[in-house]
Amino acid sequence: MKIKINGLTINLETHGKGKIVIFLHGWGGNLHSLFPVARQLNYKTVLIDLPGFGQSDLPNSPISSFEYASIIQKLIESRGINKAVLIGHSFGGKIAAIIASKNPEWLKGLVLISSPGVKLKKSLFVQLKKYTYKALKKIISIFPNNEKILEKLRNLFGSEDFKNSKGIMRETLKIVVNEDISNILREIESKTLLIWGKKDRDVPLKVGIKFNELIKNSKLIVYENAAHFPYLENFDTFLNDLNNFLSEVFKHE
Repeated sequence: MKIKINGLTINLETHGKGKIVIFLHGWGGNLHSLFPVARQLNYKTVLIDLPGFGQSDLPNSPISSFEYASIIQKLIESRGINKAVLIGHSFGGKIAAIIASKNPEWLKGLVLISSPGVKLKKSLFVQLKKYTYKALKKIISIFPNNEKILEKLRNLFGSEDFKNSKGIMRETLKIVVNEDISNILREIESKTLLIWGKKDRDVPLKVGIKFNELIKNSKLIVYENAAHFPYLENFDTFLNDLNNFLSEVFKHE
């Protein structure tokens, strides 16, 4: 199904019946990223391709996480959805947290999996890498016809997400990775489940601990042997934890 929101075509799929669970995938993924979980639930599940991913349109210009959240919020409202739980992995979790901070009436609960959004002090290695990149970029920029060399430099020092992004999406990535939503997290009132992998290098457990401190009605579960995709790496355990949470937040509905 495709729906127009803010002039963009957004792709989504709906499966099952009953109470509603909405899924938002991470950067570089699509609605199929979380389908292995959705298909196991006895609920009505809504999976969305975020703008710029899957079969949804590219944004017309680089946008922030807050603009992503506004688009998804409008999509949810356009479908007349109420009494739903919102689940987000990684970047999708950051968007979900921003939506939840507005405390919409339809939101019954929030599940954030390995989600970024809190700035931590960078390690010495990361700081040295950053300064080395800036120094080399400054030197290379002096010379004419340097774009190919600069692109190789960006690919050498950039993250995998950066390397795999181009044009508007690369510029969007530059915006979203530099946002800090600490103050936003304090505004969330919904019951929140946080799932993190202890071995996550993309969004370290320290971020999950900070989320747990800032979101007043939250519970953090850590999977010892998981990294950035704990819902796949500990699939059965995750399904059990998720179903327990869903049963709890929906029990009075």
